[in-house]
Amino acid sequence: MKKPSKALTCEQTESLMIPCLNFLTKKTNSPTLLCCLGLSKLIASTPTKEEKCVACKCLKKGVSHIPNLDIHRANNLPKICKIGVDYPISKDFDCEKIIKSKS
Repeated sequence: MKKPSKALTCEQTESLMIPCLNFLTKKTNSPTLLCCLGLSKLIASTPTKEEKCVACKCLKKGVSHIPNLDIHRANNLPKICKIGVDYPISKDFDCEKIIKSKS
């Protein structure tokens, strides 16, 4: 019998990042604690390459609806929150590269 997947849905992935919107759209100068906690939970909830790839695709889809997103802030968010992320945050990033990577 196959184990049920614990992978996050796109809805769950996006909801974890909602507290970051004010920072990512330049409405605040720094991310909130809830933003950093959401990012941390997202990383912790996606341990496999496949789960990271799914989350990446969900986030790319979500940010495509935010016209005033500051991509520089998005790229720096993990560093500001002191959280390691294995791949760049970019609208152009190919999420499939996560699965193909050797790490």
